[in-house]
Amino acid sequence: MTPQTLRHTIIGLLMVTGIFHLIVGGLGLAPGIGLPLVLFGFLYTGIGYFVRRDTNDGSKSHSRNAIIAALVACTLGLTLGGANYLTNGGPVALPIMFVIDVAIIAAACLWLTKTQAKKR
Repeated sequence: MTPQTLRHTIIGLLMVTGIFHLIVGGLGLAPGIGLPLVLFGFLYTGIGYFVRRDTNDGSKSHSRNAIIAALVACTLGLTLGGANYLTNGGPVALPIMFVIDVAIIAAACLWLTKTQAKKR
């Protein structure tokens, strides 16, 4: 996969999981964790826009900062959500969200290995 294809994959997955989080949290399908789901939904959607927007902003990193933000957010979501799921259980939607997080993390790591930070 080319870096551009990976970036588009990351954007699509972030938008899908962001909307999915908003739907599950907003409809109350996960009692007790609705607010965190909605917050992560906004976070993922915002970062998806950031990854899309940050391709030619004049910075030396181009998309690197946005991809790193996606990587950190998905790792945090997977860690916090996974710990809560293992402790308290939850709806079947949560493991689907975890799989999407893993896919985003994998694509972000691939993107970072295929691209190098521009020299100053």
